[in-house]
Amino acid sequence: MKKPFLKIKPVGGIGQIGSNMTLIQSQNDTILIDAGILFPYEDFFDINYLIPDLSTIAIPTHLIITHGHEDHIGAISHVIEQFPGIKVLASPFAAALIRKKLEFNLSPYPISEYRPFDQLSFKDFTIDPIHVNHSIPQTVGLLLRDHKLELGFFFVSDFKIDFKTPYEAPFDFDRLIKLSSMLKRRILLVDSTNITSSQVQTPSEIDVIPALDKLISSTNDRIYITCFSSNIHRLQSIISLAKKYSRKVIPHGRSMISYLNTANELGMVADFDSVVKMAESVTPSQNNIIVLLSGCQGDFRGTFRRFCMGEDSTFRPKVADLILLSSKAIPGNEKKISALLNKLAEIGARVVTAQEEMIHVSGHPGRDDLLLLYNKFQPTDILPIHGESSFIRKHIEFIKSHFPQAVSHFFLNFDELHVSEDLKLKVIQGDKKDPLIIHGKQLVLERERISERRKLACNGTIFLTLKLSKNLKDVETFKLTVQGLPNIISQNEEKFRRFLENYFVQISFKDLNKTTEELRIAVRKYFDQILGYKPQTFIHIL
Repeated sequence: MKKPFLKIKPVGGIGQIGSNMTLIQSQNDTILIDAGILFPYEDFFDINYLIPDLSTIAIPTHLIITHGHEDHIGAISHVIEQFPGIKVLASPFAAALIRKKLEFNLSPYPISEYRPFDQLSFKDFTIDPIHVNHSIPQTVGLLLRDHKLELGFFFVSDFKIDFKTPYEAPFDFDRLIKLSSMLKRRILLVDSTNITSSQVQTPSEIDVIPALDKLISSTNDRIYITCFSSNIHRLQSIISLAKKYSRKVIPHGRSMISYLNTANELGMVADFDSVVKMAESVTPSQNNIIVLLSGCQGDFRGTFRRFCMGEDSTFRPKVADLILLSSKAIPGNEKKISALLNKLAEIGARVVTAQEEMIHVSGHPGRDDLLLLYNKFQPTDILPIHGESSFIRKHIEFIKSHFPQAVSHFFLNFDELHVSEDLKLKVIQGDKKDPLIIHGKQLVLERERISERRKLACNGTIFLTLKLSKNLKDVETFKLTVQGLPNIISQNEEKFRRFLENYFVQISFKDLNKTTEELRIAVRKYFDQILGYKPQTFIHIL
């Protein structure tokens, strides 16, 4: 194979849902597509999020954002910190979201805006944004073409095909075909999110309106709706129905208020001023309101969870309430959401989910939608992206059985697709890098600290402080502090005191380090006999 003309290297977004980030490198250009975060697994003990490890990748000059979801823009401040001066390009809506995000982290940073009809020019290639449908406005796929117009790849990590939506233009197949039809090699990097779904064709956003209309008109009492805060088109449908039935819409939760206000500032929300009100301007018990709750995935700090648990300071569920879940659980969140639904069931509120009524549709393509894209674009090669590893494999099986004229390629994060000047392709396996764990004020938390947190959380903690005499021969006083252990420990504190007094007689404090470790082991064994496990134990000698 000749020297690569182009290298495509995903550093996030393949093998998991999240942290989407792809490096494109040619002889004279290096760009990143997207800069997303990965939301943590439940056993990661309250960390903020994860991001790709950027320490070993080539330095990019540009960052191009395809849309404004957190798994595509959430890591921007980290990218800017790692690559100062990088030029960021985004749609107007994504740019507005990014500016608000950076207000809290950095001094004002320039974000350039592009439209779907613009062309982004680089030394070795051009990139044309192609408008697609998704669950957030102004989403694009990116068509990269070399200047000879022989090679092109279409990067479309998140999309659906919606010919009926009243809120935006449909997927711009005409522009895609016009710009790519003369290419000799057409490479498609494409969404795998719904490849295992039983729904082969994703319904239109307009299809949720009749069910929402029926439910909203079915009651005169309060209505609560939780959905993804970024789904501005869904929120617009709810606002329009609220106007129809003389209700006020109350966004509740930081992300819900932020996304809706941002969309309104860009003129994207009809009837905002007459229908949308803030929580402090209404009486929480009044019936003519629809409250939009953020946190539809049951996040611990989320507004929906606080509401369901009766912990919200403004709104609490009542028997007469109608509560709609206009969303679907992201894999891994099912148990959290189920627990909240059980709480609502105990109260007796009326709850309707997308399993009972069509009040949610996906933002990703079904298998028939993928086939339509294949037939329109006519790729010579397809690389499944945006999905868990098992999704990628299923997608390749689907390609082989339903579109065999294209060559399918399997690659994961940190692998590289090399395209030579004679347009041959080769996947090179790369050295995998674990994502970085971000906690607190956007600080990196080392992975070994997660193991420490797990032990602290599961086993509890014992702190034993000793004060020695001046000659270091005797223990004058000692203090025991326990955290996260059963009350039986406090009830048996006198027995432990006698154990220590007997133990102190047998040891010497000449070698403090050795004695400290021996005492730590002895204390852990002592409590193991009571608890059946060994707490984390810390000894301090003064």
